[in-house]
Amino acid sequence: MPLSKFLINMGTRRNRIGWRFIVVLTLGAAGFAVAPYVLIDPAYSRVQLDSSFKLHFPLLLVHIFSSFLALLVGWLQFLPGLRSTHSHIHRLVGRIYLSCVAIGGVTGLIVGGYTESYIRQVAFLTLAILWLYTGWKGYKSAREKQFEAHRLWMIRNYAFTLVAASARIVTPICILIYLAGHRGQMDGSVEAVLRQVLEVNIWLGTVLNVVISEWIIVKRFKKGT
Repeated sequence: MPLSKFLINMGTRRNRIGWRFIVVLTLGAAGFAVAPYVLIDPAYSRVQLDSSFKLHFPLLLVHIFSSFLALLVGWLQFLPGLRSTHSHIHRLVGRIYLSCVAIGGVTGLIVGGYTESYIRQVAFLTLAILWLYTGWKGYKSAREKQFEAHRLWMIRNYAFTLVAASARIVTPICILIYLAGHRGQMDGSVEAVLRQVLEVNIWLGTVLNVVISEWIIVKRFKKGT
């Protein structure tokens, strides 16, 4: 079956709807995060840049675009038919994806260290370490032909990739929680409220994705697949 036809007709109708929903939702959220950096202009950066570190913005760009590419291609490796009917494409996607993870993770460690907020700094550094570690475990298990372990590690790894999207998706929920805790009143300006919300959205997105990925893994074991 040609690859293009396979991608159009992958799985059942329910699976196709599910994949489309996931792809549109995550790429929409991630695209919103990437958009300010398309012009390669530090004036539009949403990250406060450290003027004493000249490579801050270039490394931030490398991190953002490599992470976005990982998000863009990563979901393809989980299509069962792709592994069985187009294994060479599956391996190519895996190599591209893990290369992006390695680049994004290493640059994430560097730029994360220059985050202005200590709470967000720890969140970014923790996420980068977990992203690199699970990617390494996924690569190592594939090289050792431990393919079941490889699948589980790649599920965990892609869950960390998706934090780029989920952290932004949960931001409105964080705002609602804030308003509920303050009886609908904002303690200060909108910017002040957003600063507080952005202290926790990375942590919440990470925890949410870890829970979902481990739930998927448990389901795999229960089904014996």
